[in-house]
Amino acid sequence: MRYLFSVVAMFLAMSLAVPVVAARDATPASGLADAGLPELDVTMTTTAYEGIPDEVDAGRYLVSLTIEEGASEFGGGIAFVQPPEGMTAQEFVDASIGAPDESGVGDVAATPVEGAESSPESDGEMSGIPGFVFDATYAGGTYSFGGSTEVILDLTPGEWIAWADDPSLPQEPVVFKVTGDMPADLVEPESAATITMSEYAFAVTDGELTSGSQTVRIDNAGGQPHFVEWFLLPDGTTEEEIEVVLDEEAEAEMTGTPAAYSGINPDEDLMPVVFTATQSSDTSIWITVDLEVGTHGLVCFFPDMSDGMPHAYHGMYEVVEVAA
Repeated sequence: MRYLFSVVAMFLAMSLAVPVVAARDATPASGLADAGLPELDVTMTTTAYEGIPDEVDAGRYLVSLTIEEGASEFGGGIAFVQPPEGMTAQEFVDASIGAPDESGVGDVAATPVEGAESSPESDGEMSGIPGFVFDATYAGGTYSFGGSTEVILDLTPGEWIAWADDPSLPQEPVVFKVTGDMPADLVEPESAATITMSEYAFAVTDGELTSGSQTVRIDNAGGQPHFVEWFLLPDGTTEEEIEVVLDEEAEAEMTGTPAAYSGINPDEDLMPVVFTATQSSDTSIWITVDLEVGTHGLVCFFPDMSDGMPHAYHGMYEVVEVAA
């Protein structure tokens, strides 16, 4: 399957089509460096990610991404993925963005997390997406509409891939090794709030989101991979209105005609706040967000293990009010 992440790429592209002039003019100042963690300084060019060593020690890292001017029309990002057991990083890359592999790569069965709340029972076969997509370990990542961005995440021992999390983008994935043992005393960065993802929901489970620049922790407590697309919405937007927009987008995609919006118009009414890269179960990341007072929306479009539909179509969207 040449573009096994095509569903994610399609909806990410739809989101990035929101006029970026509506986004914040500058990347918010980050307090993530205060945690004193080892750093990975990466530059995204038009074709590559530069600055990633061939080998790093296992641990918790502050990843700083600088997007070279002209590297992308809409900004860009970086994500980190570890292939499942029995699959090399190069095989994962080839199966994800290259020609189909006749050796059988991609036939690895997915293994749902036992005991996870609402954990899916399907092995991924019904979705039409290879099982290794769900068995891979996703450490997270970050996106920016230009300039620079930062994220704190964990890199466990093994072979890893740094890439755009979107096979349609031209940046070449970078394969590197993480060696040694994971430290037992990982630094816990301070955060104003924790957002927890699960099937199929977002919840602020600790602290409070308020206006201004702040560090937010994002946990995946679910049995499937998830990510966050975060938008500022028109004041008072409801989850029912988001459902209508999703249905209208799906109808447009199926018919090949432009969407006829009856309420919220994503091209005019949504202001991107932040996008995060895919996270596996039991992973956490820390990012800096600059929030305005008002109604915010959190959405996940990762394909579902059972049917391949984006998680948003299983109800994974949440409206959050941010106070002063």
